[in-house]
Amino acid sequence: MKNREVRRILYVPPRGIGDIMFSMPLLHSLRVAYPQAEIYVPITRDKQMALDLVGFVNPTNRFLPKPADDFLAAERWQASLNGDKTEKFRLEKLIYEKYLAGEQFDIALIPKDFTIDAIGCPRQVCSRDVKKAGIIRASNHMVDGFLAFADYLGIPKNICFDLDIDIRRNVALSSGWELKSDKPYVVLNLGASLGRKVWSEGGYSETASWCLDNGLNVVLVGDKDSFDRASQITDGESRVFNTVLRNSYSMDLKNLALLSLKSTALVSPDTGILHIGDAIGANVIGLYGHTSPQKYGPYNNLDNVVSRFDGDKLVKNIPSKQVIEKLEEVIQIK
Repeated sequence: MKNREVRRILYVPPRGIGDIMFSMPLLHSLRVAYPQAEIYVPITRDKQMALDLVGFVNPTNRFLPKPADDFLAAERWQASLNGDKTEKFRLEKLIYEKYLAGEQFDIALIPKDFTIDAIGCPRQVCSRDVKKAGIIRASNHMVDGFLAFADYLGIPKNICFDLDIDIRRNVALSSGWELKSDKPYVVLNLGASLGRKVWSEGGYSETASWCLDNGLNVVLVGDKDSFDRASQITDGESRVFNTVLRNSYSMDLKNLALLSLKSTALVSPDTGILHIGDAIGANVIGLYGHTSPQKYGPYNNLDNVVSRFDGDKLVKNIPSKQVIEKLEEVIQIK
């Protein structure tokens, strides 16, 4: 099939926001190689904002279910928590068969070890095919692993992380209030999708104190589970701006990206906010423990990682001294 004949492409990355950011170079490669094609990504409804960051991809006709929506999704999440990859992928295949049934595509790229029988598609490429061709290795960074699909298709690779964001805009909270700072600031992200990825309250507090002592304001971001931690850090300190809400998010992903870009640095565990900041061009410092920074690190800031992965794998045991030393390096670069 010639490139100009490809009209519909299905791309099935892992479900996280960070995985969408890791996929940006592949998505840009597909966009250039198949300019007439529409690209579809299956995703849960609450993650659609991640696709909005990309700007040129579409959700599939049916959103994928969250664990509360479908027993298959609930079992898949439990298998993921248990570290049972075989069962997780078995259930993922069933979910895609159910929610993509009957859809038609010209090419399907599936970074999993299975294809999707329920769709109509003359050319499906999964991780098994790419590995068999000797293009992808388990040690690859996720970005390079996804780009291996471009190699398999024989299309040029485009190492591009451009997001659909007007960087001239001011950062705005969901309330409409604009966040403007006349001083340089550091963003501390207190939240993560899994508790084992979260840094210690003491680490954040000591880092915030160092920032304030060195003429840097501090902006706290995070999910509702970060509320109590954020309240402790901001207690009695007017130079720390706390955006963490008890029951919701204070800003959308595009504004989090802008907040990161306009900052001196973003300090964050391995989570979507870290990789959004990395994609938009911010200086980010990644805090790693359970996950490998070699594979999941901030692709454009791989030198700016503080990790316990080769030790006890506990993010909470990262000393604030190491993070502050990394901040000093980043500020000099800035």
